[in-house]
Amino acid sequence: MANAVGTLNANRTKLIAGLEAIPGIGRILGSNDANFVLAQVIDSEGNPSNPRAQDVYKTMAEHRGVVVRYRGSEIGCEGCLRVTVGTETEVETALQQLKELLA
Repeated sequence: MANAVGTLNANRTKLIAGLEAIPGIGRILGSNDANFVLAQVIDSEGNPSNPRAQDVYKTMAEHRGVVVRYRGSEIGCEGCLRVTVGTETEVETALQQLKELLA
C-alpha cells in the first residue's frame, strides 16, 4: 500500500510539473491530494476557455484514446479539465497529447 501511494504521489508531482510547463494551461486548481488534477485551459489572452477545453477533451477522447474529463460547466471550474493520475507512461502520454493540442 505504501509503495502504491508513493508511486501515485510521484506521478501526480510529475503531472503537475508537466501541466505547468504547457503554455495553454493556466492555473492548477485544488489541493491536489487526490488521484486527479484540475487544470485550466486558457485562451491566447490568458483567460480560462470552456470552448478550448471542450475541444481538447473531445479530441483526446474521440480521436486519440486518452480520456480526460471536461469540468468547465461546474462552479469555479471554468475552462477546466480533470486529468487522472495514472502510471508514469499514462502521465507522459497525457502530457504529450495536451502539449500537441494546446500548441
